[in-house]
Amino acid sequence: MCITRNILFFTLLAGVHASTASDPIDSISSQGADILNRAKLTGQTVRQCSCTEQRVCVEEMKIQAKDCTVPCFQKFSSITSRPNDLKKCFDEKDNILEDFLTCFENRVEACVSDQHGPQIQKTDIRGIFKVTEKSIATQTNTFQTMIKPIKHILDATGDFALCVKDCFLEKNKNGFCFDRKGCQPLVAETKARQSFRACTKQMHWKREAGELCECSVNAGVEELRQYCAMFKLMGRRAPMRKSRG
Repeated sequence: MCITRNILFFTLLAGVHASTASDPIDSISSQGADILNRAKLTGQTVRQCSCTEQRVCVEEMKIQAKDCTVPCFQKFSSITSRPNDLKKCFDEKDNILEDFLTCFENRVEACVSDQHGPQIQKTDIRGIFKVTEKSIATQTNTFQTMIKPIKHILDATGDFALCVKDCFLEKNKNGFCFDRKGCQPLVAETKARQSFRACTKQMHWKREAGELCECSVNAGVEELRQYCAMFKLMGRRAPMRKSRG
């Protein structure tokens, strides 16, 4: 979803800035797994979705999130006088995000072939957003000193994320698509970690982050300039990504 691409990029910045020795991809996948585990509902089960049901719901959620990003992107006015130009930087990477999400969905094997799937532990979908919000706030406080040079950028990203979250939840105030279908995907932690790492490697995130970084600088986020060279160096050995079409 559109919210994912923005938060992922700026979280990668924070991760690289905090420790060049650690792998920000491992950190993000671990945090994601922890959030999903904390949102599980004890003693409650739900039918595992068919792949057709999962595809319908994922597409609906992506459209909803994309609709929400349009007004919410103005939150980045605090870090650039040209937020619309910054938005174009991310819009240009839409196909890469789409490839990543498709890769993850195919690899994680969260669905079954028909609508007679087994009962699985239920997840509080709305709770995922609440836990994520708390997690972001906690990390920001923990790494406040280390990320001080770009704290205002991460703060703007947090404001953007909160705006999209509120908008997204409002669109689903009467229930999510999965609620209407009476099913949920089964996201196994180990499988999800492996899928996230494989798909991130496939998209060559270091080079893509470098290109996004340079585009963001040209859109007025000057403070990122020092990180662009870092990403460029990190992605130098990455193989060229095949163009689509």
